[in-house]
Amino acid sequence: MKKYILFLLIFFLLTVKIYSQTIPSDSGYIPFVGNRTVVFTDSSRSNRNISSLVYYPAVSEGLNAPVLTGNKYPLISFGHGFTLNPNLYVSLYRHLASWGYIVIAPSTETGFSPGHLNFAKDLVFVLKDMKRKGITPGDIFYNVTDSGNTGVFGHSMGGGCSFLAGSLDPAIDAVSSLAAANTNPSSISAASLIKCPVQLLSGQRDSIASYWTNQLPHYNNTFPFKQILNLKGGNHSQFHAIAGLDDLVDNAAFITRSEQQRLTRRYVTSFFNLFLKNDTGYKSYLYGSIAKNDTSVIMQFANFQLKALIQGFYNSGINTMITDTVNLFLRNAVSPYSVIDSSGSVLNNSGYGIFSFDKAVNGRSYYLQFDHRNSIETWSRSGGEVFSLRGTSYNFTDSSEKAYGSNQILKGQKYCIYNGDVNSDGIIDAEDLSLTDNDGINGETGYIPTDINGDGIIDAEDLSMLDNNIVISVSAVLP
Repeated sequence: MKKYILFLLIFFLLTVKIYSQTIPSDSGYIPFVGNRTVVFTDSSRSNRNISSLVYYPAVSEGLNAPVLTGNKYPLISFGHGFTLNPNLYVSLYRHLASWGYIVIAPSTETGFSPGHLNFAKDLVFVLKDMKRKGITPGDIFYNVTDSGNTGVFGHSMGGGCSFLAGSLDPAIDAVSSLAAANTNPSSISAASLIKCPVQLLSGQRDSIASYWTNQLPHYNNTFPFKQILNLKGGNHSQFHAIAGLDDLVDNAAFITRSEQQRLTRRYVTSFFNLFLKNDTGYKSYLYGSIAKNDTSVIMQFANFQLKALIQGFYNSGINTMITDTVNLFLRNAVSPYSVIDSSGSVLNNSGYGIFSFDKAVNGRSYYLQFDHRNSIETWSRSGGEVFSLRGTSYNFTDSSEKAYGSNQILKGQKYCIYNGDVNSDGIIDAEDLSLTDNDGINGETGYIPTDINGDGIIDAEDLSMLDNNIVISVSAVLP
């Protein structure tokens, strides 16, 4: 009996330990973290010396501890804030190192006239040179660097410079930021050049690089996957664990520094675990069911981009479309094609929209079902599309075959989804024509299904388009 109780106790303790190591705000599975100062020399910039703090998994704790060998660790560079010492963020470096990352924090550009582009190049170079160290026999980091998975992040100025770095080096696999400030050259503009997953954390009470003036413009200019989190009651300066100069000019936070640090660890670690370690278990912490129940943040994300044009709303002469809301459904690619997830978005005047699917499984194929207030239900091409958590896109407009059964119409050089299914019964027929005619006679206007061309007026142009689609027997074509 005693042996049985002892066994249960040991099992319980091991279970608690394993569980705690899956919570991304807690310390990771590596018990010891070493640190050292490494000077990287960039010969392409007049032998520029980039003195950096480096934190890494170690066999013992502390300064210059030996590196823990036997595994390869993803590399992350970190950019400090304006005039701030990199030492202010040591607790964050150590935390990530305990999760099996090598973190490199350059201590350049700490003065009052920093060169943003130079700092971004530093963030890029230290990653490249650490990769070199990883394949150099005799180097202390030999054979422990995972050169295929690299990330960059930073705070304030360093957050903006992380976007610059991501735009400079396509080998960077993930970009995160804490209260990113726009830089010179503009990191907001550079965001449009980044093709890897992007994350932005913001403090709700930030008076230096606010959610509205800095974070959203970065977010809006990037491609899926992208995520933005606004920490309720947080501010700009509490993203570092020790007070700095920015504390003097920032709004006071309504949460403690330790709570803001906990939230930062939680979401940054989840982001890098998902996109640098491909550990899909952290999807739930990042934007799935666990994240949805986190009332301490306001979060939005997008992991799918669609391009589609609606027949009546699209003007091929000027290549623009009247914007409108659509819904997109993910369906299993095998019968009975059940709905897995759904998301709504506005298609802009170029036909682009971004969507958020938290139930999609990485690497699985799905059919896309396009749904609009008066368009024919349209599915993606036969066989479905493979979904990637790193961001997936689909373009209906470049080929008729992108729609199941090639069920699209060519206008100019773009393929468009048929519209005019006013009563949403899957066929454009006399009933749709009658409903539209009645609304025209009654002088109906506004956002209604019988407005086939999206101009807010029911008139002969709407009726003519309907009549043409009836003549060619337009109806839904489904698997």
